[in-house]
Amino acid sequence: MGCIASSQRVDVITMSTSEDSWQNASGKETVLAALVRLDQDIEKSEKLYPAQRLAVVTAELESIQQEIKNFEETTNSITNIESYPKTMHQIFVNLDLYRRPILATENEDFVANVNRKEMRKLELNWLRVREKELQSDRRRLHAQLLRIRSLYTQLKQLLSCIWTDDERPGTSLEGACERARALRDALALVSARLRASAESVHTALRLLDDALPVWKLASVGKSGWERTRACSDACRLLVQARCSERDARRVLVATAAPRAARALRLAMDYAFTDTMHDHKYQRTTEAFVQFKDALVQLVNSIHQVLLNNVDNLAMAEKDLTEKRRQLRAARVNDIVKRGLADLHCESSALASLKLKARE
Repeated sequence: MGCIASSQRVDVITMSTSEDSWQNASGKETVLAALVRLDQDIEKSEKLYPAQRLAVVTAELESIQQEIKNFEETTNSITNIESYPKTMHQIFVNLDLYRRPILATENEDFVANVNRKEMRKLELNWLRVREKELQSDRRRLHAQLLRIRSLYTQLKQLLSCIWTDDERPGTSLEGACERARALRDALALVSARLRASAESVHTALRLLDDALPVWKLASVGKSGWERTRACSDACRLLVQARCSERDARRVLVATAAPRAARALRLAMDYAFTDTMHDHKYQRTTEAFVQFKDALVQLVNSIHQVLLNNVDNLAMAEKDLTEKRRQLRAARVNDIVKRGLADLHCESSALASLKLKARE
């Protein structure tokens, strides 16, 4: 029969798995039909890999919650998305940078420091939104896992009514199923990590595709406010893209940021003053494009590994399905041989059968 992978505790309502409630609900079903149904339901539910996906989501959530805790020690929350462009616009007005662009170089470090603090607020906001998404995913996956556990409990109750542990047919096949399931689960966990990481990289690429056209407007706007607003919009999208890229590395447990990501962060710090000088604007644009190229390379590498994993997972799934079929056939044949195929899952009938099995 085996067991399923454990998961972290979350606050959800557990489903009833009591023997009486299940038997009352299945009273009109024969023992044979119940055995086949439960086995097939377990197999079908496990093919969604909720345990493996829950492990990935939980690990990512814990990492993000720790990051949020670190952010909150030094960064205030952003209350209004419009405060970012207005803050940067006011800095430009106070320093008279719109009318005297030559002063931008002298004040670029100060402007970059203010921009860096504002972008950290955006990053904290992204982390909190992502935290809520992961919490929702965790509740949904945990509910699926609880259903599988309920099915295993029902199957165990049914088997205990028909056979004792020593008499149950196919015990050697049960061990083979356990080993096949362990291999399948290990490959499924790798697949879940790769798929989650690839999804985050694709999200980052979509955000970059949105940010680059907006970034072009930052150098051609008719007024200082239009240029500052375009730059802030581009940086907001780039912050989200950078967070998604880091999310992909978080899932893969790859903590070291690539050179393109570090270059992007520095370019974003000085983005507002760089828009006032053509050569600096071009250099910053190149940093954005190089980051996009790095993301394309990353997602291609993930896809290549994922394709190999998918083939191995399919073979493991096929092997597990065959061993489960053999085990189910052994149990069904024994039930038919003992003349129990038409026995209904009623409390009295199962209690009597259980008593006879132990005599």
